[in-house]
Amino acid sequence: MANYQNIMRLRPEVRQFIRNRRWVHRGDTIFYGPNIQCEGFSTDAGGFRHSVFRGETFSVADITRRDRYGLVLGPSSVYGFGLAGNENTMPSRLAEHLGFPFANIGLPEGNSRNLFALLLGMIARSPNPPAAVVHISGGDFTNFCYTAIADPMFGSPNLKQMGMVLKERGGRPAAEQQMPALLAFTSLWIRAIAELCRGNNIPLVVADDTTFFEKAKPSKIEEESELGKPFNAAQTQQFETHKRFVADYHARRKAVAEKLGVPLAGPGITNTLGYIDEFHYDDAGTRALCEDFGSALTPLL
Repeated sequence: MANYQNIMRLRPEVRQFIRNRRWVHRGDTIFYGPNIQCEGFSTDAGGFRHSVFRGETFSVADITRRDRYGLVLGPSSVYGFGLAGNENTMPSRLAEHLGFPFANIGLPEGNSRNLFALLLGMIARSPNPPAAVVHISGGDFTNFCYTAIADPMFGSPNLKQMGMVLKERGGRPAAEQQMPALLAFTSLWIRAIAELCRGNNIPLVVADDTTFFEKAKPSKIEEESELGKPFNAAQTQQFETHKRFVADYHARRKAVAEKLGVPLAGPGITNTLGYIDEFHYDDAGTRALCEDFGSALTPLL
């Protein structure tokens, strides 16, 4: 996806993420590699990216021992792929906005089922429950777009399983046959997260995150990076699946949030945000999203 040679020329900081990218399994879930330390970013012993609050760098374990803290749950956009400086990620920006630290619970294509499990564990094991949670469910859909395979309980194959699952299936199925299962999956686990938060009196905001494909008009740097241009057959299928079904996914997430009475924050189905590649926000885009998330959370705190 995108032209990474151009991206690395235009945004040299992205080289750090390419050189140091490492995925590992914890159980059946993919995490980022633990204890990475490089010029652009760092991760803790669990593989979570560090976040920053008032100049101090925190691991997830550090933050969840605090009297007051928040969590941002989501995929690699939460992790902050391409954003140099842990202080520039969504959790750090939200901490700056709201005045207490947020932990970065960002996984590669992190889906709502795995994020629910992490949230449940943190509530059960931490001295205090989080004071706020932001849940970004876009990983459910982008994960689906790679294979067009979904299960209503377990979701789509993870990034390391894709080749094996496609071989088992004898190829990529028709996406329209699998989309109802993906919508059932995301509905179930967004609801599970919402009910877990409600049962523990934790303010929750569901993020209405979008991608480059929903952007009204690309910027000059995005055009030079050739965002939205597929470079092989697999990307062509992935991008076409995304564009074909993104409105369905958006409508389902909105309907679930409304039924649960949970605020939905973000630009909606179209946006003017900035992107590093098709699925990852640049610094300005991250700041703009965090303004929306922070504004939605403030009256709940």
